[in-house]
Order: sequence, then structure tokens, then C-alpha cells
Amino acid sequence: MEQTRTASWDETWRRALVLGVMYFVVANFANQLVFPPHPSAVLWLPSGIALAFLLRSPPRRWPALLATVFVAEVASVLVHGFPLPFWVSGLWGLANCLRALTGAWLMRRFVGPDIRLSHRWEIAGLLFFGGLVSPLISATVGSFGYLFSIEPSSFWADWVNWWLSDGLGTILVAPLLLTWTPTALRSKRWRCFVELGGLLGLTALGAHFLFGHATVHGVWASMAYASFPFVLWGALRMGPLGAASTSAVVALFALWHTTLGQGPFGTLVASLQERISSLQAFLAILGLTALTLAAVVSERWRTEELQHLRVEAGTVLAATLSIRESFPRLAHLVGSRMCMGCAVWLVDENGLLERVAQAEWSPAREARLRGHLPPLPTTLKHWRTPEGLAVLAPLWGRGAVQGGLVLMKDDSAHHAGAEDIALAEDLANQCSMALESAHLYAEAHQAIEARNEFITIAAHELRTPLTALSLHVQSLDALLRRENASEVAREKLRATSRQVRRLSQLVERVLDVGRITSGRLELHREEVDVGEWVEQVVGSFAEEAARADSAVRVELQAHVTAWWDRGRIEQALVNLLANAIKFGAGHPIEVQVSREGRWVRIAVRDHGIGIAPEARERIFERFERAVSSREYGGLGLGLFLTRQMVESHGGTIHVESHAGDGSTFVLQIPIGEQPADEEEASRSAPA
Repeated sequence: MEQTRTASWDETWRRALVLGVMYFVVANFANQLVFPPHPSAVLWLPSGIALAFLLRSPPRRWPALLATVFVAEVASVLVHGFPLPFWVSGLWGLANCLRALTGAWLMRRFVGPDIRLSHRWEIAGLLFFGGLVSPLISATVGSFGYLFSIEPSSFWADWVNWWLSDGLGTILVAPLLLTWTPTALRSKRWRCFVELGGLLGLTALGAHFLFGHATVHGVWASMAYASFPFVLWGALRMGPLGAASTSAVVALFALWHTTLGQGPFGTLVASLQERISSLQAFLAILGLTALTLAAVVSERWRTEELQHLRVEAGTVLAATLSIRESFPRLAHLVGSRMCMGCAVWLVDENGLLERVAQAEWSPAREARLRGHLPPLPTTLKHWRTPEGLAVLAPLWGRGAVQGGLVLMKDDSAHHAGAEDIALAEDLANQCSMALESAHLYAEAHQAIEARNEFITIAAHELRTPLTALSLHVQSLDALLRRENASEVAREKLRATSRQVRRLSQLVERVLDVGRITSGRLELHREEVDVGEWVEQVVGSFAEEAARADSAVRVELQAHVTAWWDRGRIEQALVNLLANAIKFGAGHPIEVQVSREGRWVRIAVRDHGIGIAPEARERIFERFERAVSSREYGGLGLGLFLTRQMVESHGGTIHVESHAGDGSTFVLQIPIGEQPADEEEASRSAPA
């Protein structure tokens, strides 16, 4: 505790020392901006310095800072050598302290402690409280000091000049110090500093050219406002930082050349009071325009940033249906992009609140939730604490509140929060939709699991009677051959056998779909002579092709060997040949086999009805068909299983087809490698 108190005092006196040096140096410079017979400067720069230091410091440090302002003010008066009694210098020091204290207290009370000049209401607060209200006190108290000077002038003229001088100093200098902060500078890239340096250089050259003429005639008398493009450039490109910097540069050159009797204001054919008023009006318009435009630009940047954040939040939530993954990513996105705390609570299976995501969170922010969560709210609520704003938005799902989203911002500005409240509401709506989608996905997944389980059980139950039926058909066929039964009876039995075999194939396909869906499809590779294997498969379709009046021609490349799961690849080729015979009946079918490097290419071409372009990719999906099932039977699983079998070997399948012109299905399958156990067995075998 003692170390903390010591560190705090050290920081306070360091700030006071920096403030005192800056105030004294700048005050002596400002004392040179005097147009006799008026004893006060046209622009009192230290007023902005004192206000900025108070706004950037906690109130507990204000007494030390105000004491420093008082001492620096008295010292500057004594060094300058004003012909005044000593107590007047103290009165002026008190006036400047009261001005700074009043402006800082009013802005902290009605605007907020963290002034970044990035909102229009912050600019309005600086202009009203810092530039108009607080100088009333310093002008009134300070002008009484002129009554005791050696050459007293008009009280009201001195009062107006003092008031304008203090107000302009606040408008031009305070924004410069409030925007050139370590936090603001760290957020800028080096390219921004290069651009800002170039802009300030051009602004200085332009201002020197516009205000540096010894004699001004004609149109040059109104060229002072030609400096505005530099200020507008700074405001549009770099916001408050650029606006404050360029305004200060233009103001310094305007004051410098005017005190030398140069430029539009120094050579103006008018009384001294009119020249001073014209210069002060110009500086006021310059500062007001620059800061207002910069605030508008900053608000637009923030609006665009919030829109981008909403889009990115939607992308994050849509990337996965698992809220355990998407909600933490969303919290991290909001926390890192908006520099605010973000947390999400959900109701678990036991009805208890569980925090599933958090970012930029801390025990202090957790403490600010006490009394607000639990219970879960049914409507959006927000509240302010001395530390900042907190927003709690409900997450709805299935007609009930399923959780809550909290945003916390360490910003106690009194007019801030509308954008953050709208952001919390939008994010809560997006999270609610993601929560609903997750529930629907979970239900659909459960339904699919139940369906797959039912199909697997049903297929297994069908396999047993089909096996028995197949054995009985085989026994009956043998009996008919022994009894020399009629050919008609034997043909009917063969038709029955074909239907039993077809039904068995359908059952196996359904079981394969279940294995693929559950990830239980295993490969047992063995050495396959591709040419011999293709001829065997094609030969098994001889009877079926003859009934369809489709001749099958085979073109083989000799000595092609691969390491495949024979049964799985055979299933793929069988599906393609069955489709070719089904959809190309009455037309020839070609099968081509060739080797291309480490790949085997198998092409099956028919001359049937072909496939429409929009169906070429869809037919490889589960239960998808290119034609009506009323005209051509089947479950729509053949090509799906074919693709799965080929892809499980690392291969690909595609179709080349046009409606009415037949189809060519091409398999590209790598030859594979000999399994390790097979290779070891071949090495250990005797020669």
C-alpha cells in the first residue's frame, strides 16, 4: 500500500513538473502575441494546456496541477515585466486556475472523463464548457487586474479580448494534447505518421505562403481561407489527430505573420480592434470547422467498423454449428476489435447458468454484474457504474430465454453507449439464431442417427432370411436339374434367383451406406491384376447385357497391377456397368482400362439417354437421381457408393455426358502400395 501511494505521488509530481515547464514556456511565447495598446495576447495558448492536463488526470491530482498552474502563471507575469502590482499577478494566476478547474469539472460532469474528440457531443462540450463558459470566469477576474495597470484601458474591451483569447487557446491547444496521447499514437501505423508529417509540412509551407506577404491587395485579402483545404485533408484522412495538428500549424503561422504586420490580417485596412477581432474570428472558425468535421469522420469510421464487426460476427457464428466453438470466437472478436469485455452465459442441462465464452474479462467486470445476473432478463437492460457502461441482452431459443450476452466498456462518458447498446442487441439476435440453429442441427443429427440405426438393423434383419432364401433357391435349382425339369420351370427359378440376388445387393448397399456414414468402412488391400479382374466383372454381366441387347466391348492395357480392396472397387465397377445396361439398353457399351503414371484409368461409356448438365454433380449424392424413379428403378445409392469406394482409395470419379448422347464415367484410381504385412511376408517366403 505504501509503495502504491508513493508511486502515485511520484506520478502526480512528474505530471505537475511537465505541466509547469510547458505552461511557463508557452505563456512566455503567448505574451509575444500582444497588439498594443491591448495588454493581453490575441491567443492565450496555456489555457488549452491546463485544461488538457486536468482532463487527462484523475481529480485527486488536480490540486497539485492547479498549484503548478498558479506558480507558472505568476512566474510568467513577473518574467515578462508587466507594470502591475505583485498581487495582480496572483489574481491572474487565480483566474487561470479557476478557468481550468471550471472547464475540467463541467466537461467531466456532463461529457465524461475520457475525452477523445471522436464524437460530436465531445466537440460541443469542449466548445461550450471549455471555450465559452470557463473563460467567462478568467476574463472577469483577470480584467480587474488591468484596472490597476499603469495605462488602464477599457474594461469591456479588455474583458472581450481576454475571453476570446482564453477560448481560442482552449479550442486550438486542448485538442492537440487530447489527441496526441500514447494510446492514440500506438494505434497508428508508421505510414500514418509519414502521411501526417508530410501533411504538416505542406500545411506549414502553404500557411507561410498565404500569411507571409508584406502587402496584400485585391483577392489576396481573402486568401486566408485558402488554408482550409489542408485542415480538411487532415480531418478527413486522420480524424481528430489530423484536424488538431493542421489547425495548430495554420494558427501559429497566422499569428506569427500577423504580429509582424504581414498577411491578410496584419495589413488589413481597419482599426486595431477590428484586425484583432478578424484574426480571432478566423481562428475560431478554423478550429470549429476542423474539429466538427473530424468528429463526423470519426463517427462514420466507427459506424463502418461496427458494420464490419456485425458481418464478421455473422461469419464466425455461421462457420460452425457448435456453439462451444463459435461463441468463444465471437467473444474474442468483439473484445479485440472493440476493446470491451464480452461474455456469454447459457443455461445448462441442470438449469444452471454456465459461462461458455469470455474475452477481455476480469474480476472487476464480473463484480459489476452483481444484482443483474442472475436472473436472466427477458429484455435488454443496461446500466452505468463509475467504471463505465454495461449491457446485458437475453439470448432466446425455443420461446424461452436460454442465456445472456454481456458487453462492458470502460467508458463513463455520459452521452456514450447508444452504439454499444445497439451492437449488443444485434449480437444477441445473431447468437439467438445460432443457438436455434444448433438446437435444430442437434435434433436433425439425432434423427439421422436414429434413421441410420433403423436402416442398419433392418438391413441385418433382412440379410438372414435372404441368405436362407438364396440357399433354398440353389437347392431347388440342383433338384430341378436332377429331375430333368422343364426349361420353363428352370427359367422361372433363374428369374427368382436374379431377384433374390438383386435384393441382396440392395441390402448390402444400405449396409455400406451405414458403414460410410459412421466411418467404419475398412479397406483390405491385395494385389489385383486389373485386366483379368475387369474381364471377370464384365463376364458376370454377359447374361444381363444379352437380355438388354447391349454388347460390351473391353479395351485393356496388359500387365496393369494395383493394390486395391478388390471387393470395394469391384462394387464400384459393378454399379457403373449396371447403370450403363439400365440406361443404355439396346446400344453398345465400351469399357477402357489404361495406366497413366501411378494411376489407373477406367472408363465406362454407354450410348443411352445421357445426363442433363445440372444433374452431373448431384447424381453422386446420397439418394439422388438424374431421372424419375417411376421410369427407372433403384434407390439412388449406386453412384454415391461408387464415389465413396473410389475416394477411399484416394481416387476420383467424374462424368462426361450430354442429354440424349450417352454418358462416360471415368475412374482415376492410384495403383496403391503393397501393405506392410504383405511386403514382409513376401520377403520372408522361401525362394
